[in-house]
Amino acid sequence: MSDSQPPIALVTGASRGIGCAIADTLIQEKLIVIGTATTEAGAVSIDERLAPQGGAGLVLDVANEASIDALMNTVK
Repeated sequence: MSDSQPPIALVTGASRGIGCAIADTLIQEKLIVIGTATTEAGAVSIDERLAPQGGAGLVLDVANEASIDALMNTVK
């Protein structure tokens, strides 16, 4: 990460509730926010909300190691 790039925040469960509020707050603070959801529809909803400010929504299944690895490779 360069000095000019904002920090990246990974927020699980960002499609609703506390996770949504945290993601929205962090994006307003100019962080790059990657929000996760357990479904594709949830990830699309997050992406639509965060992408205009440089964030993204992705699917994450924490019970699936391949899903975790894919997410971490995308974040890197």
